[in-house]
Amino acid sequence: MESTQFTIEISSLAHGGHGVGRIDGQVCFVPYALPGDTARIHITRRAKGVLGAAIDEIVSPAPARAVEQRCAKFGVCGACTWLHFAYPAQAEWKQRIVRDSLNRLAQLDCDVHWVENSELRLGYRTRAEFHASKTSRGFYALGTHDVVDIESCPLCHDHLNSALEKLRALPLDESVEIVVNPEGPEVLVWSRVPNAALRAMFPTAQSPKDRASRAGFLFDGALVVNGGFSQSSLLLNRLLVAEVRAAVADASRILDLYCGSGNFTATLPESTTVFGLDHNRSAIAAAYAIRPGQYRSGDESMFIETLRAEPWDVVILDPPRAGALSIVPALAESKTGRIVYVSCDPATLARDLKKLAAHSWRIAKLTAVDMFPNTAHVETVCVLVR
Repeated sequence: MESTQFTIEISSLAHGGHGVGRIDGQVCFVPYALPGDTARIHITRRAKGVLGAAIDEIVSPAPARAVEQRCAKFGVCGACTWLHFAYPAQAEWKQRIVRDSLNRLAQLDCDVHWVENSELRLGYRTRAEFHASKTSRGFYALGTHDVVDIESCPLCHDHLNSALEKLRALPLDESVEIVVNPEGPEVLVWSRVPNAALRAMFPTAQSPKDRASRAGFLFDGALVVNGGFSQSSLLLNRLLVAEVRAAVADASRILDLYCGSGNFTATLPESTTVFGLDHNRSAIAAAYAIRPGQYRSGDESMFIETLRAEPWDVVILDPPRAGALSIVPALAESKTGRIVYVSCDPATLARDLKKLAAHSWRIAKLTAVDMFPNTAHVETVCVLVR
């Protein structure tokens, strides 16, 4: 294969969102390509049996390719890769990616339900990490650490874009995470090291070296704290919480693993017994502030010990992208009637579900929640019963 330029038909989408086609029998992944596109491309990467490519020209656009250009930096900035992908096709492909991952990696076949808020496909982000170089403030270019200068992002809430505008005026050479309250004035700012200019602009600016209590604000009854994890959208998080709460139903004893600041359980009725565990001490402190006595910091060894110690009506787990492989054996053997597994990665979810299925657990309901519209990311809530 001497040439590096080809015309390719895109037939599907890969986990991760790249378009997929074939060249001389080899799979070719093409960022920003959509199913139904015919594109002229050039090869950027070669590996055994797999090619990577970039688009030179769209010869024939997919029916779902949006005509309207909603951001001048789209196609360079890596913050979103599906801004050109129209709904409902985008939603259908997210469901398909989840379903195909489970079928291919775990040999599990099930329907994938869909939950979204169609009014929040833009302007939904309330948390973002902005990067800085000598001349730019914004997001990284796709697949690099090159900073793309962003004045305003269509996915960001107005409050977050306002904070970015202030950030752009400061002398910075580091990344800064900003979380805003979409229904209030609060702005949380977190940087790796203390920065006097940042603190002068944003009074809540903090870093790991600060000894003062973490700044925070209440949202939907839960505490959002500086430097702690929160979903990219506090508004769309309501969809996720509602789906998990529906799966928990009227359970009276709940074990909440990788609980963070108690996103799913801190505001449950006081009559419910909750025990939450997480690595992050500041997140546990935030959960504890809302629901004292029912959260504790610990690692996977403590998770396993707790799973084996006593029965629970429901076990909730929301692990990081790497999944929960180390605790799956204890989870499979635990004395619980229901598992609610929340995942941001269909591939690691499929890997873990395959092991749970081998121990007589079955999927009662699988739901894709559109927490990241106009990107290839999707959150999944899987309810398992014996």
